[in-house]
Amino acid sequence: MNEEIILLKEYLQKRTGISLESVLGCKRLDIWLKLRGVYISYSTLSRIFGLSKQITKPRERTLDELVFILGYSNFKEFAHSLKCSGSDLAIPFDMQFSFELAIEQGKLYNAACIYLEMVKQNPEAKMFSKDLAKVLYRDLSLSNKTLSLLSKSRFGRDSFFLTFIDEDDLSGNYMKSLKIHLLPNASNEDTQFVNLYETRKKVMSMQMPELKNSNDVELLNLKNVHLKSRAIEISLINLKNISGDQKEIEVDILSQQILLLFYQCSNKSEELAVLGRFARGVLYSGSAKFMAEHKDILYAMTSILNQPIVDYEFQIPIYTLLNQIKASKSLIIPQASSWPNAYYSSAVFLLTKEQRKCYERFFHTKLGVHKNFLYAYE
Repeated sequence: MNEEIILLKEYLQKRTGISLESVLGCKRLDIWLKLRGVYISYSTLSRIFGLSKQITKPRERTLDELVFILGYSNFKEFAHSLKCSGSDLAIPFDMQFSFELAIEQGKLYNAACIYLEMVKQNPEAKMFSKDLAKVLYRDLSLSNKTLSLLSKSRFGRDSFFLTFIDEDDLSGNYMKSLKIHLLPNASNEDTQFVNLYETRKKVMSMQMPELKNSNDVELLNLKNVHLKSRAIEISLINLKNISGDQKEIEVDILSQQILLLFYQCSNKSEELAVLGRFARGVLYSGSAKFMAEHKDILYAMTSILNQPIVDYEFQIPIYTLLNQIKASKSLIIPQASSWPNAYYSSAVFLLTKEQRKCYERFFHTKLGVHKNFLYAYE
């Protein structure tokens, strides 16, 4: 094993408390990882850490997933940090342990304090927002004090409320927390996000009049690619009941906008989000047939699926759209998600017509998705 893999093994042992000196230890790590949405088999782990007779070079994507648990974006960043700072960790293990222990003991305010400190030290710690959100949005009566603490910190607003975006919001607690805790004294950008979030909900439930054309959602005043891609998705969804040449013209306009936005992205995660929201809007509006000629977008979608980033919310609609355009089911669509962002409303594309019919009530009552959107893309 090279030095980087040896140190990776050492850090994982410290992070998890699991000895990786045997195949049994790798099996325990396999289970530990699955609970956190990372799927790497114990046999793969055994090969990586030299416990198997079969010697193979680990794939870069696998190493990226392992170091993400340690607070790094990818393995290259991990390796670079070793050269720059010896054995310093991106996020101190003692803080991670304290954070997880506080959540386990139900000390949510303490957990939020530790979380804010971790994010201040390293922005990558925002990955822990999902763990905090799971417990905070379960019962607002027990969480308001903690949510208030997070909302008063710029770190908390950016890395919690605006990073963990519960697009499905089954309980409605996420939307309530945005209005109660985020909107007071919100920046213009924060307010734009909440307005777009609420607009999408209303459009999907058909609680507001349809927009007349693709320019009704104004892009000029939106400050970042995520807000702009949300606006474009809403514009696409509003094409649901438009037919014929007018629909094709509007899709062409929005396709040009999304391509320009794609070129403005600063990293692969942004690219995936932009293309994923676009694909979701195309599918919900039943516009897939108009995309075959947009080769640049389709090429970008195919390329992004080969990158070592995982976000099933956006990957599922991209896979589905590409399969539809190719009139096949040749691409394997992942069905798990460790980031419950818009998983249910994206996973609808994985269901058969019979299954969607069975779950109509769930999508309508829990997600606020009108049943007309469940069959629009067939």
